[in-house]
This record gives sequence, structure tokens and C-alpha cells, in this order.
Amino acid sequence: MSKKIAVLAAIMGLVSSSAFAHIPEGTVYGAFQWPTDKLPVLDGDISEWDVLPAEVWIDSDNPDIIVGEGDVGREKDRSNLFFRFAMGWNDELDRIYYVFDRFDDVWDRDAGGIGCCGQDDSIEIGLDSDHSGGWFHAGGAGISGDLSEEEVKLYNGGQTQTSHYRWPPITSGSDPNGWSWFWMSSSTWHGDEPYQCCSDSFKLDGVHGAEANFQAEWYTIGWDDFNWQGPELSTQHDFVELEIVGAGLQIVDNDNGPEDAEDRNPWTAKWTLGGQSDIFGNAGSFSDFVLLPLDEAALAKLPTAVENDSWGHIKASVAR
Repeated sequence: MSKKIAVLAAIMGLVSSSAFAHIPEGTVYGAFQWPTDKLPVLDGDISEWDVLPAEVWIDSDNPDIIVGEGDVGREKDRSNLFFRFAMGWNDELDRIYYVFDRFDDVWDRDAGGIGCCGQDDSIEIGLDSDHSGGWFHAGGAGISGDLSEEEVKLYNGGQTQTSHYRWPPITSGSDPNGWSWFWMSSSTWHGDEPYQCCSDSFKLDGVHGAEANFQAEWYTIGWDDFNWQGPELSTQHDFVELEIVGAGLQIVDNDNGPEDAEDRNPWTAKWTLGGQSDIFGNAGSFSDFVLLPLDEAALAKLPTAVENDSWGHIKASVAR
């Protein structure tokens, strides 16, 4: 942890001890602040993110990344899977930005042949914007039988939202959005701009069933009260500097591969920040991220206006 993040964590600890009730206890990660005039271009070229301090990145070597369901005895092995992840934010647009970089020896995108349940090579992120914690899935909380069908729809994802992010998008009857699968919600609009972006903001070197390198960058907004029926019935969160937000991070590694492969090994491992098995629907098992102030020294490493002119010919011309 850098001196800056350590100091911020100490300050926030003095303000509210409850801010650090999440998993791992006492640990705070940093979310890098992007100014509006230097937002990352969402094109899958994640080179802008190189300016982030090393301590903002979370990778699969981190001891807080723990393998869970599906293959509890599996060991970390960079030749099988390596990933790194970072979170950013923007004050003016009230967006949370994510970046994900992954090497996988078996890139598996057929949902394990079952067409459901997130069992494909994806990343699931839950965002508890107001840090309220608690269950946000009625079934997991054991209260679905006490609620009407409509109440269950409103409860699921209401105060915390989660998605399996999948590129290229996988669409099905239960997942019309494809790239951002909010599996517990009936929403069909949450993955569209200006609420999330983008279904094409990735780069992939590899094919299903083979070794692959993958990078993606995207944004989401947060909701204090999410109503699946539409944004006009929902309450967006206003992100502020030094605020603590909860985030759940889970990487799915589905090493099934092609059904006709001689070395087909049908297993699914889920690598989780904090290791809690109920991260799918309990924000109390999320981790804490502090929304950092601007890091002028880091931002100064980005191309100047003149350099950016030529750089923009390579990258997208307009940041989304």
C-alpha cells in the first residue's frame, strides 16, 4: 500500500470504523480518479492505465485473491491463469471505470455447454455504491418465499448491482444484453449507454478452447435504488472524493474447452477477492475501495496535447 492510500485509509478509519467491515477486514483498495479531460478511451487498448500506481492494481498473485467453488484445491499457476484488475472513477460523470487484463491457457466461452449460470470465462463485479452492505438477492437471503414475485424483482439488485461481464457478448433468452449479464434482474436496459459501456471495448488474442490474452476497459454508473423497470424509477449514486464504496470481484475460469479435446478437464474455478462464497448476493462480503483524489504525478505521464494528436490516430478519436 502506498503512503497516499495508507494515509487516506487512516483518515477514513477515523471518520467511520464501519467503513472497514468488509472483506478482507481492515484492507482498503484504491480507485484511481480520472479527470473528465483525460478519461481512458474505451477501445480495449489499456495502455492509458499504465499510469496507475502499482498498489492500485490487484492481480491473481495477491494473497487476498482466493479460489472458491468448483475446485477448492486448485493452486495459483500463472501458466494456467493470470489476471490483473483495477478500478477508477470520475467525479463529474459519476462513473466507475474498470480495467481487466487476463492470460488464460484455455479460453472457454461456451458457458460450459449448459448455456447458463455464468460458467464461462468472465468477470463478475458487484458494486455497493452507498456502502450499505447486506443481501441483495432474495433467494440467497432466504426471504424469497416471503415476497411477492414483483417484490422479489425489486429486491434483487435493488441496493447493490452485479454483472458477469463477457466479451464477446453471449446472448440468450435470459440474457438479452449479452456483455453485461445482470443475472438476478429482469432489466434489459442496464448495459446500455449512458449507464454502462461498452460491449466492444475489448481486445482478444485467441479463440475458444485455446490459449488467449484478453484486455477490456469499461464503465458503469452506480445506483442507490435500482428499479429493473427503468432508469426513471431508479436513483443514481453521486460519487464523491474519499468516499468508501463496496465492490465484489470474482473471476470465473471455466477450463472445459472444446468437447472433443483429448485433455478436456471439466471444472470451473471462481477466484474471489476476499474468498467469501456468498459474494454473489451479499454486499457484506464485498471489499472496500476508497475513491482517491487526483494523482497529478501519475496523470502527467499521459501524452500531452501534441503527443495525443498522433496517439489518437491509433486509438479511438473520442472517449466514450
